[in-house]
Amino acid sequence: MFDPERDANAKWLGTYTIPRVAVQLSATFRSVPRAQPAANYAVSNGAIAPSLGRSLAGNTANATRNLVTPGTLYGDRINQLDFRAGKVLKFGRTRTQVSLDLYNLLNTGATQLYNQTFVVNGAWLTPTGILAARLPRSRRRSTSTE
Repeated sequence: MFDPERDANAKWLGTYTIPRVAVQLSATFRSVPRAQPAANYAVSNGAIAPSLGRSLAGNTANATRNLVTPGTLYGDRINQLDFRAGKVLKFGRTRTQVSLDLYNLLNTGATQLYNQTFVVNGAWLTPTGILAARLPRSRRRSTSTE
């Protein structure tokens, strides 16, 4: 069943130019669903063979089993806001665009990836990838018209 809080994926983009000063402002926002972590447990052939009454096919050493029912465990929702302010400067035949970008303006540290290998007293659900921290970046791009 569709749950907007869990399943909705939204992206917005907006730009506006301030007329008198010719400064362009833009922002992007994205909100993506939460990850569904698994608990992958490697069950050895020795543990499975008694219940099957035989060894695993192909002499496989173990079989992997997800211990979490899909749709019951969710990570953090990922919301990211990026912002840019830019100005075009003209010097004779040279046109220079100066801008300042701010990535992840909300500075959320939502987990994007998890360790999904289940080991008793192990590192299960330890974050292995998080949203990058707030990052400012300035840019300058020049072009000449001849």
